[in-house]
This record gives sequence, structure tokens and C-alpha cells, in this order.
Amino acid sequence: MPLESMVRKVAYTVGFLIAIYAATVAIQLYQPATGGYFNLGEAAIYAAALTATPGVAAIAAGVGSALADLTTGYAIFAPGTLVIKACEGYVAAVLSRRLRRLRGPVAAGIAGLVVGGLVASFGVIYLSGTGYFGTAWASVEIHLPWPFWLLVGGVVAVAVAAAVSRSVYAGEVAAVLIAGMVMVTGYFLYEYFISNPLTGRPPIHALAEVPVNMGQAVVGAAVGVPLAAWLRRAGYTLEAAGQG
Repeated sequence: MPLESMVRKVAYTVGFLIAIYAATVAIQLYQPATGGYFNLGEAAIYAAALTATPGVAAIAAGVGSALADLTTGYAIFAPGTLVIKACEGYVAAVLSRRLRRLRGPVAAGIAGLVVGGLVASFGVIYLSGTGYFGTAWASVEIHLPWPFWLLVGGVVAVAVAAAVSRSVYAGEVAAVLIAGMVMVTGYFLYEYFISNPLTGRPPIHALAEVPVNMGQAVVGAAVGVPLAAWLRRAGYTLEAAGQG
């Protein structure tokens, strides 16, 4: 690799790492059920994924996000964040190159199926049957059969597909939303098997952060995709198909 190209990649990696760190710590909304937090880091991760190479996006996303955990009191999440956010950045970068030229119903359908399918899967596996909602002294028993969650997943799929189809960057929106679902699933598994047990929280409480992280991915797409388009128009891009 020519020295100039290497220096350019290092500069972009450091720049996006700082941007991802800053976006992650700028707003942190604490989630008591898991000890995690809502943040705006996805916006910077997606901007990196859509304007840099998969390798640069993965390193900047993983390291920048993990540093945010380490320096703001969420160190227990740092090991998981390093891997999860790196995977998210890499997947977003790779898929965006595959889906960028897709328009309308194709890209919209892919995004809708992934997001709706994840909602339906969590509902069928973890939330079907009889449950109690509310406080210990004023709870309400509710029975939710598994077909209900298939219906909910279908509604979500249609809503996501309708929203994505209206975007001029439909393929890129689909790519980052799919990557966002990688993040959602990754944190659910990390919280269920590692962080919640270590902090004395019931593992099943990891479900409480699923909708929060989905919202985080949606907000990230809404900000990150237009931001990436602006960066490309301004000439700030390191895209190189096939390079890591």
C-alpha cells in the first residue's frame, strides 16, 4: 500500500473514531433495566461506513464506542461494545456497497423484512404466553399468543418498508438498518448472558433495551445517511471497493 494511501486511511480512522466517541458521549440516556444507555453514536458510525472503507469503519466504530463506555462509567459494556460496534460498522460499509444502487421496493422490502423479522422473533420467543405488566401491587395479567407477535412484526415490516421507499438513499438506509439490527441483537445477547448476570439484573431484562437500541439505529440512519451524502459532495470520502 502506498505511503500516501496509508496515511490517508489512518487520518480517516482517527477522525471518525473521534467523531464517534463525541457523538456517543454527547447525549447519554441511562437505561435502568440493563445499565446501558441511549446515545447518538450510530449517526457517526453510519457516516463512517458510507464514506470510508469497511476496515476503517469497523476500527473507528469499535474503538471509538468502547472508549466512550470506558470513560463515562459504562466499562462493563466496553468489551462487548468493541466487538458489536465494529461488526456494525463493517456490515454497514459492506452492505452499503451492495445495496446502494437499489431503489424503491427492493431495498425497502429488505429493510422491512429484517427489522420486522427481528421484532417478530423476539416477541415469539420471549414475550408469548401469559405475562404480568405493571407494579407488583397493581399488575395486569395479559395473554399474548405467538401469532400476535407475527402480526406486530408484519406491521413493523410494512411501516419500515414504506418509510425506506420514500428515501432517495433507499439502498443505504436499508444497509445501515440491517447493520443496526446486528447491533440490537449483539447487545441483547451480551446483556442476557454477560452484563446483566454480572450486575445482578435478571437476564430477561435485556429485552427492555431492544426497542431503545432499535430507536438508536433509526435515529442513526436518519442523521447518518444524509450526513454521509453531504460529506461525499464535499469530497470527504475514502471509499475503495474491495479494500479493508
